Amino acid sequence: MEEQSPAAAAPTGSGGRPPAEGRLRSAATTAATATAQKPSSRRAASSGEGDGGREVRRGRGGRSNTAPSRKRRHPVRVAVVSVAIVVVLLVGAAAGGFAWLHWFSEDDAADFAGTWYLAGTATPITITEDRIQLTDDVSYRYALNDQDKTFELSFGNLKGGGRYRFSLDRNQLALVDGDFSGADTLGDDIAWTLRALAEGAQGRVLAPEEAARGVTLLSRTPTGTPSLPEAADTPEAPAGEDAKADTGDGSKSGNDDGGAEPDKADAISAPDTSDKADDRA
Repeated sequence: MEEQSPAAAAPTGSGGRPPAEGRLRSAATTAATATAQKPSSRRAASSGEGDGGREVRRGRGGRSNTAPSRKRRHPVRVAVVSVAIVVVLLVGAAAGGFAWLHWFSEDDAADFAGTWYLAGTATPITITEDRIQLTDDVSYRYALNDQDKTFELSFGNLKGGGRYRFSLDRNQLALVDGDFSGADTLGDDIAWTLRALAEGAQGRVLAPEEAARGVTLLSRTPTGTPSLPEAADTPEAPAGEDAKADTGDGSKSGNDDGGAEPDKADAISAPDTSDKADDRA
């Protein structure tokens, strides 16, 4: 009998190879196939293959369901931003106009000085560049702060102060006693200016302040009745003329028949000559 080699004696599988070797090669082939497929899977995942990838591409292309809603909101944002810009411009213009009118349009020191009259009277008050002259003997020294719209007064050892405000036409002036800061006067002046502009649009001039205790209102023109002149100031009648008084019936006093007034020569009494005529007799 012939001897068989161990390899020849081992059982063979299909194809003439041992079963173990076939399994090893099959496993190696499967591993190689899986390894070869991994890069393509990564590329598919990174590029968005599948249903999820198609949704991403549709989103990028603007074909998703949320794109129309974003487009509808865009004009609303533009309108809101436009309105906000207009409001800011209007507020800035109003603030600039008030600042110009309040601080830069006029010279307070120059308008403060001059001759003023107490409101409702013909009593004059003279204001110089540093004094408020009430009478010939009474005057107050003052100093203006045209930024805060306040003033300080001093009379000997006495001191005081307050705030001031002109009317829009600068023909009226209000002096308010008290202690005021720049913020106090600014807040009051803003509210008053708005009301004054509204009144001016209707052709009326708003007073700088309402009459109240501690408020002195001045006007450039006298608004009261001036005092009557003294009797000594009336001109005297010329000497030698009779006074003419109306008696109500058309006649003049001193003329009994109501006719024309006699001449000056007729008014002089004739000299008495009766004694001389008796002596001659």
